[in-house]
Amino acid sequence: MLRFLDAGESHGPALTAIVEGLPAGFAVSEEKIHEELRRRQKGYGRGGRMAIEEDRVEILSGLAKGITTGAPVTLLLRNRDYENWKNLTEEDTAVQVPRPGHGDLTGEFKYATGNLRNSIERSSARETAIRTAVGALCRQILEELGMTVRSKVHSLYGLFDGEADLFDETVYGKIEESPMRVLSREEEFKTLVDSAKREGDTLGGWIRASLRGCPRGVGSFMAYDRRLDAQLAFAAMSIQGIKEVAVGNPFHRLTGAQYHDGIRMEEGKLKRLSNHAGGIEGGISNGEDIELWAYMKPIPSVKIKLPSVNLSTGENTDSRYERSDVTAVVPGSIVLENVLAFEILKAVLLTFSPDNKKELEAALNYRNTRQGDFR
Repeated sequence: MLRFLDAGESHGPALTAIVEGLPAGFAVSEEKIHEELRRRQKGYGRGGRMAIEEDRVEILSGLAKGITTGAPVTLLLRNRDYENWKNLTEEDTAVQVPRPGHGDLTGEFKYATGNLRNSIERSSARETAIRTAVGALCRQILEELGMTVRSKVHSLYGLFDGEADLFDETVYGKIEESPMRVLSREEEFKTLVDSAKREGDTLGGWIRASLRGCPRGVGSFMAYDRRLDAQLAFAAMSIQGIKEVAVGNPFHRLTGAQYHDGIRMEEGKLKRLSNHAGGIEGGISNGEDIELWAYMKPIPSVKIKLPSVNLSTGENTDSRYERSDVTAVVPGSIVLENVLAFEILKAVLLTFSPDNKKELEAALNYRNTRQGDFR
């Protein structure tokens, strides 16, 4: 089974991950991983950390001349900001005032280290850098198998972007060039960010990721934890700041007759007349685009003072501010893309159980030739 374990702290020496279960025989490019890491660092409303880091991953195991061998792949991503922290003392970095909405206080309840900094370091969204690297590794295999994943920002606070075909090259080119990763109303989005920044506040919004080319039959309704939509929902919700998840457009308000996707046979192949289900029915992929939506809450670090408590004295006080973005929906869209890529590859490998590229391609080719053959 494809799986990974990551480790590291926000201001520690490095983030690392070990990815186990990749089939042998697939070409992997470090530069393609670097490109996804660069995409994650971009975006209007980012904070000062992105001016410090230049995220590049080192692959330490699992490849032979750039080809997967079936062995675990080790990824290492060094934190440049560590140089600014490594000589600080425990007293310099100690934190006793939790920020509402962050993992500061709950982490201290659970681990009781006496310093909120320990919770802050591991719960930080800096961890999404290594998760993006893991997904970027997996999406290269998906691309060889004919699967493409893309994303966009759909809303910020109460401002919504229009519908967009993410697989129209002209449309997606505009989204990729936009610092807000939207198709329209870019200046309105930027104005909203500027306003929140002046006020010392933060903003959240909806992001969308789509994957085209997933074969039918991935996932299962035979057990609750093998349902593909359940797996995607879990993965999306595990991204820092995500509070709502949907498969299929969550903004549709339709009756049953309007919502459910009609089926027709055309030229010997099944065709769906719409895709309100987001590519998954009964926990199993139906061959349409996988549509994953997620709502990212406003970042908890705000300059506006919120009620908090000094845990060392028990006194009521104001919350503290720590360097942060105004909004993370732009990098969040890139993270969601790569989380989706990992989960789909994991589900595909679980469905077809291959150990190498030839076996996986043969299994997929067989499945794809059965369009409409139900005997």
